[in-house]
Amino acid sequence: MTAAERSISYRVEHQCPQCGAPVNLGEETLFFVCDFCRVRSCISHKGVFRYMLSPGESVPGDTDFIYLPYWRFKGVRYFCSASGVDSRFMDISQCAVNDSIEHVPASLGFRSQALPLKLIRPETRGTFLTPVSFKESIQNLDRRFKRGKQSAKPMFTEDIGEMTSLIYAPFYVSSNRLIDAVLDKPLDCHVPEDFSADRHEACRPEKETVFIPGICPSCGWDLQGRADSLALVCRNCNTLWRAHGKRLAKIRFRVFGPRDPDGVYLPFWRIRADVSGLALSSHADLVNACNLPMMARPEMKNRELHFWAPAFKIRPKVFLRLSTQLLLAQLDSETENSLHSREIHPVTLPGAEAVESIRVTLASLLKPTRDYLPALSCAEVKPTDLELIFLPFENGPHELFHPDLNIGINRNILDLSGNL
Repeated sequence: MTAAERSISYRVEHQCPQCGAPVNLGEETLFFVCDFCRVRSCISHKGVFRYMLSPGESVPGDTDFIYLPYWRFKGVRYFCSASGVDSRFMDISQCAVNDSIEHVPASLGFRSQALPLKLIRPETRGTFLTPVSFKESIQNLDRRFKRGKQSAKPMFTEDIGEMTSLIYAPFYVSSNRLIDAVLDKPLDCHVPEDFSADRHEACRPEKETVFIPGICPSCGWDLQGRADSLALVCRNCNTLWRAHGKRLAKIRFRVFGPRDPDGVYLPFWRIRADVSGLALSSHADLVNACNLPMMARPEMKNRELHFWAPAFKIRPKVFLRLSTQLLLAQLDSETENSLHSREIHPVTLPGAEAVESIRVTLASLLKPTRDYLPALSCAEVKPTDLELIFLPFENGPHELFHPDLNIGINRNILDLSGNL
């Protein structure tokens, strides 16, 4: 088991689509090999994952359960203010029912880490209450987790690499008390005598989880990848694939020329985008907007500006450093379309998240910051091109190193990125 797999705290019970064997996977697992039949499978879903906690064994099975929804948020929130860019990692849950049901627990606490989660299926009995929107719940989270050390109110915030899911917790009513069905203990509150779950808006939240065979659609070869990887590689025909609905879709990528045969390819997103309210279309525009201690050379005016972002999760400060270094470097190198047999770091950050990071990257670079923040706070980023780029890094004693860019990444930081 890898470091990334060990760090995943939420466990979900699945069944192998080939042999039906029970499979306990991490919440972020998107690709697995069954321990029994050795079949490779990709997991695909539409919208957010929806899970449930099982009632305790002491609760009769014919009980009329009421499942209350909880939004779970996990990711890094960036706070952009005139004093700079700050960040905070968040992994929290928030009750997603309206105020008409009082005194229910505000969060799940450690239950979702301590207890296995199950997928909701059509045959699951009980009343599932319709959740309020995630936007409304996240506002409640903001009130619960105010940043006491924050000296300046942020002009805007951005969530990068976030994962959202709905977790349903079981309750039932007995003797005008709302009972926590996991522990089979009453909550410290009473419900009206005429209380009925039928008076609340209900839904059937089950979403079919789709298992896609983990074989290359082009040549039939076994695909390879880490459990949490968004991109699976076929070493036979040098292609990359991602789960899309009920099938695998090919990923367009390019590789900057290999150096060290024993090195590692790290994935990055290269983006062309229009940022409303800012005149940033060329490398020269960026040099001027950042007040860099250099003159914009004539060729920079004709070089189209590309934004960059790591295609893997990593600590916020390192993520921002890599994004700004590559943005300023504006790499323009000969590329190829073959990964060869070299090691590649898994893609764990989707392109949409990379696009959302552009405003944060600019907030850390544009000078003077206070002059640009108002425009950035309401700017709309429209990507016009998104491409996956693999950069070759050489192996050092404690880090991976790119000599041309003078960029180093500590190995331990990469190994621990599965916590994000």
